[in-house]
Amino acid sequence: MLQRRTVLLCSFWMMAAPLAAAFAADDAEPLKHWPQFRGPQARGAADVGIPDRWSTKENVAWKTDLPGYGWSSPIVWGDSVFLTTAVNLGKSETPKKGLYLGGNRLEPSKSIHEWKVYCLDLATGAIRWQRMVHRGVPAGSIHLKNSLASETPVTDGERIYAYFGNLGVYCLDFHGKILWSKRIDPHKTRDGWGTAASPVLHGKRLYLINDNEEQSYLMALDTQNGDE
Repeated sequence: MLQRRTVLLCSFWMMAAPLAAAFAADDAEPLKHWPQFRGPQARGAADVGIPDRWSTKENVAWKTDLPGYGWSSPIVWGDSVFLTTAVNLGKSETPKKGLYLGGNRLEPSKSIHEWKVYCLDLATGAIRWQRMVHRGVPAGSIHLKNSLASETPVTDGERIYAYFGNLGVYCLDFHGKILWSKRIDPHKTRDGWGTAASPVLHGKRLYLINDNEEQSYLMALDTQNGDE
């Protein structure tokens, strides 16, 4: 049973939820770069006008259905939107409204999953390409309200770096070709809640933080080849 991945882009302000992908338009000039979690310099602010209200119909220019769950935010570069999702080919437990404590699941899912990176057209929402970077059974558990694609990707304008905790890092070009990848050894997380820390770029280095219950660490990778 496939889930649906939702992304709301309201005048270039990115938000995520699990059902469809939508883009909301207004009269502001387009924001050409939102390259990482919380946008330019991680400030969480866009220097363009944004609507102060929206719904599934109001202030929405397009909507695109995508499979899977992913709490990661979309990123924007030029006329492209990039986002990640994890698709359970089995059956996923439905998150419960208001649930937080008691949602921990200590055992990983036994279903086959597909981890994917998508590229959408910013103006129309059309899917330009999708790339499955891994297929298999999850190595770690997650909270019922977490996902296996909670880390927001980052781009330097030439490549997209998609990090999936307890799985790996995947570097793709803007056409969806995988240029390199690096396996990330799985570690137990607190109460089995899973991972969510997004990667950041500085110069030619990609920084990853892995906060876990066994051996937390900070890692820097060469953006050209993935070498540590």
